Amino acid sequence: MPGMHRGTVVILFSLLLAGIAAGGGGRPAGAAPRPKTNPAATRTLPESLLARVGSGREITVSRFRDAWAQLRPPDRPDSLTPETAREFLQLLIGKEALAEAAMREPWVWAADESAGYRALRDHLVLRAMLDSTLEVERRRLTAAGDSVPAEGELGVMARDHLIATLDLRFDPALLERLARSFAAIPRPSRDSSLTSQLRVLGAMPQVEDSLLARPIASGPDVRFTVLDLLDLWRNTNPLTRPRISTAEQVKDLTGNGIFERVLRREGERRHVAARPDIARALAQKREFIAVSHLVAREVYAKIATDSLTLERHYRAHIDDWSLPLRLRLIRLVLADRAAAVQMRLRLANAAEAESLAERGARAGAAYRTVIAAENDSALFARALAAGAGAVVGPDSVRNGWAVARVTEIVPPRRRDYAEARQLVYHDWYGKEGERLMEELIERTRKATRVAVNEPALAALTAAAHGP
Repeated sequence: MPGMHRGTVVILFSLLLAGIAAGGGGRPAGAAPRPKTNPAATRTLPESLLARVGSGREITVSRFRDAWAQLRPPDRPDSLTPETAREFLQLLIGKEALAEAAMREPWVWAADESAGYRALRDHLVLRAMLDSTLEVERRRLTAAGDSVPAEGELGVMARDHLIATLDLRFDPALLERLARSFAAIPRPSRDSSLTSQLRVLGAMPQVEDSLLARPIASGPDVRFTVLDLLDLWRNTNPLTRPRISTAEQVKDLTGNGIFERVLRREGERRHVAARPDIARALAQKREFIAVSHLVAREVYAKIATDSLTLERHYRAHIDDWSLPLRLRLIRLVLADRAAAVQMRLRLANAAEAESLAERGARAGAAYRTVIAAENDSALFARALAAGAGAVVGPDSVRNGWAVARVTEIVPPRRRDYAEARQLVYHDWYGKEGERLMEELIERTRKATRVAVNEPALAALTAAAHGP
């Protein structure tokens, strides 16, 4: 596909993921498979339908436009012309044909796939129930003549209103004991590394095993234990966890857990997961998993990566692994031009320049750098023309004034196989994967009945260019 600037694999999976995020799919969830079309069917397709693929998968004009808008150049062509529209439609048809083939086969999901699917289902059901509950709370406040607060405060009100109906009994002594455990969690130091801060933020409160089964709150139909609270905390994003240090805050956190539990239980009772929009999103997730398995088997499992194959690819493209002409520099950026002029004088002395670079390295400042024409063509050209030992600058840059000493001109050279092996591997894996993916799409496309609405396709591009 000459108009597509990236690999088919990347584009297809981008579209599949976008479909999951939008909750869309090729076929309405729960709908019976449509009968296979025949060649005459293209004359009877409605104006809103660009193509029908396989057993009822439909590519509408709106779905085409959504998919086109979700990708940006260079992932797709810059403009919608008759040629690029047909090309993009064929890509969407290939996506649907691939999904059709994948969904015909039984797959054993990996543990992370099952967990991801359950998490998505839980999130969608919980979000739907929360939206419904907040709407009920809005109506209650409006009917009472009260103002409706922002969603966060409204959620707290809805939670408290529900908790009040459950006839719960809290354990005050246990709340105090847990508050001390939460308060003992260390605070991250502002001057520590990001990894260290995340590790501290992810810390769990230390609670005796003997307390895990004890209920913090209980009622006629509720029993929320210490273990339930710790699971809730563990599954909360460390970056959004509140700081807990009082019994009242532990009680609020417990209330959040009970609120979510009740919403989930009510969502299951109402069969919210069968709601059309949620069912479509879940069907799209199942489809994505199925396509992933098919691609893993038919594409990635078939890519040979033995040394003989990789070395053959290295030799066939040997100049691709060459290193270009490069320049080694000692380069500093200073706050003002006057300081940069002074630094230029210091860098003119080779011994002082080397000493400065070494001291900077010990202090964690990277003054040494290597550039090629592709990194900074203007600086490269000036420094190359100046030659080794020359100082260039001061130059005005985004964060100050830059000055650099050219320490070495490194001639171009060809990498040997051992040095280039990782580059060769990634290049071969990407190109061979793309070739096998295109073959897989072509096979599934040929094995799938497709009806294209030519008048609708022509009208699509005509509308894009206006009268």
